[in-house]
Amino acid sequence: MTKFFTKLFIFLIPIIIVYNIPKFTHYTFHTDIKKKINSLIDDSNEPMIIVCGDSRAERQVIPDLIEKRIGIKSVNIGVTGGDIAVLYNALEQHKLINPQNTLIISISSIETNDGVVDKWGIPHAYVTYFSTLDNLKLFGGIRYLNMMHERLRLIFKELFQIEKNTKLASSNDRLYNDGFWGVVGDVSNFNFDEIDIYTNTLKTSWYLDSNHDGVRKEVFGKLINKIAYTDMNIIIFQPPVSPGWLKRTKNTFIDSIELDHSNLLKNISNKYDNVSFIDFYTNQSTTFHDSMFYNSIHYNFEGAEIFTNALLDSIISRNLLN
Repeated sequence: MTKFFTKLFIFLIPIIIVYNIPKFTHYTFHTDIKKKINSLIDDSNEPMIIVCGDSRAERQVIPDLIEKRIGIKSVNIGVTGGDIAVLYNALEQHKLINPQNTLIISISSIETNDGVVDKWGIPHAYVTYFSTLDNLKLFGGIRYLNMMHERLRLIFKELFQIEKNTKLASSNDRLYNDGFWGVVGDVSNFNFDEIDIYTNTLKTSWYLDSNHDGVRKEVFGKLINKIAYTDMNIIIFQPPVSPGWLKRTKNTFIDSIELDHSNLLKNISNKYDNVSFIDFYTNQSTTFHDSMFYNSIHYNFEGAEIFTNALLDSIISRNLLN
């Protein structure tokens, strides 16, 4: 029996090592952010303002306006489904950790929700910071193994340069807008009162089955700590929502989640001298209108211009760039 367990242990050692490769690498597992960095940043040593985070950074903050007003090179590497783990890994992998850089990061409440474990809600980079036990609790054995297989496939694909398209296509608008992605449309004629937020919630699991006090919140705090200790200037913001959606969700569980998220970001930022927080949810401006949004949580192109200037006004008035 002892020989059997010894052989089994020896057999399992290389498997365990292989399956844990993603835990000890800084792969983003996100093609878009890699393409944006490779296309938009020529000199990683050049001081710059980097807009980053999720789609609410990518589609709402215009680097060209920042550069014109501040006079510092600015790029937007925010991506759909981006989170703090994707960002930290990208900064490490592409050698963008420079104390002279400023990061402007959009962080939405979904990042700390253990209830969102579908493919779009929890990118691969994030789960590499979970313990094996936490992964098994969240995903179960079969899905956990499948996800490990997928991450290994993506790593080897990059190592052996199977993926040749490592830059944005010449037809991609983001290439000519420093990474910003403007979207048209507005919700000024949409009736938010017809939405049943208790069974539908815009057909997403962003808020349903919410658990904002679990492993994702714990890992989120650790990753913020890693980024803070790079000595870069960190400006976190919680984006606003459309007035129609804000009115519909006021004093509901959704409003409570967003307010708790604001408090979380505020408390985290207070721990570090180089981390600041701008709260556009709790302090939503009356100048924002539904005509400026293409859905409940994203500005359209015109709205993004107004929001970027509002963001800059706050940064400048609070002297957050010095």
